Amino acid sequence: MTIFLKGTLVLILIGWQSGLIAAENAEVPLTEATPESQNLDSAHFKQAVAEIVEGKYGDMDALLILRNNYLVLEHYTSPLYHGRNYRRPAKSITKSVTSALVGIAQGQGKMPPLDSNLLELFPQYTDIANMDMRKQKITLEHVLSMTAGFEWDEFAVGDTSESKMIRSQDWIKYALDQPMSHSPGEKWVYNGGCSMMLSDILKNATETDVADYAKKYLFDPIGIENWNWSITRENTTNTAFGIAMSRRDMARFGVLFLNDGRWQGKQIVPEEWVRKSTSVQVLGKGDYFPYAYGYQWWRLQDQEPTVGMLAINDAYFALGFGGQFIFVVPHLDLVVVSTAANFGPDESLFLKLLRDHIFPAVLN
Repeated sequence: MTIFLKGTLVLILIGWQSGLIAAENAEVPLTEATPESQNLDSAHFKQAVAEIVEGKYGDMDALLILRNNYLVLEHYTSPLYHGRNYRRPAKSITKSVTSALVGIAQGQGKMPPLDSNLLELFPQYTDIANMDMRKQKITLEHVLSMTAGFEWDEFAVGDTSESKMIRSQDWIKYALDQPMSHSPGEKWVYNGGCSMMLSDILKNATETDVADYAKKYLFDPIGIENWNWSITRENTTNTAFGIAMSRRDMARFGVLFLNDGRWQGKQIVPEEWVRKSTSVQVLGKGDYFPYAYGYQWWRLQDQEPTVGMLAINDAYFALGFGGQFIFVVPHLDLVVVSTAANFGPDESLFLKLLRDHIFPAVLN
């Protein structure tokens, strides 16, 4: 292992020298290996790190690259979001983790069916506002795919729907109270309120606090140890944006999905859920890139330039505000984790990094 120190730069590149081509995936995920041993060109990684430090990709503070379950690059740059052990706020990566918990609970026979009526899952709320026929037809699946039809604007200039929800006394009630702007299933609208609803649905279905359930059935089994999960003022687990964890733990989560929900031979998330939740459920029109959406996971549409560099458009990713990415490319056996303080159009600088250096580094 070679470690270079330069100012605030900490780069751990797992050897630059050539090695034998690995025939199989690492038995223990996150085992360190040389880029060349995994058919990757380390020269591209050297250049990527140099350009990250120069600021070409905005304020990117960490980059981890894994292939065939092997960790081949681990880079930290920011003095604020420092080092391997720092619990980085993952923001809306939380949504994808929550989706995985829904899949686990479904596999255990605890979750209600996806076609369950949403309002019937919240019998404690007997005075939901703005009730109409459309709201009465929302299902759990609409919530997972963010096609519920609520009037919601998380990207407004100034006071957003999310900020109003945060100020409310009951986040879930606030989200349920919003008027309808579309029929369920008609249109995708990014809505953290929908993600918050999953908190109570999970808790009621499993009869367990969401964070405790995650620790027992997801985090502990795959070795995620350095994390915390915030709660709201009404003591509800924040399943919209409440997780913080180390970048290595983010990588573990990405590798779990790369391996169809299996970890060292044990099925953690049902394989069918991995495939369904990361498959395209609805198309959207993005301000910064053309996206599609699964069940709390993101996809890229075929016309996005990054997709043009792939033999198959099978990539999917967890995305958090400010440029937090867990990017999975199954046909390349590749997981890329990046964290940043890149906002607005700068969020897409990560995709430029993929195009400039990460994908070109793949030798086969």
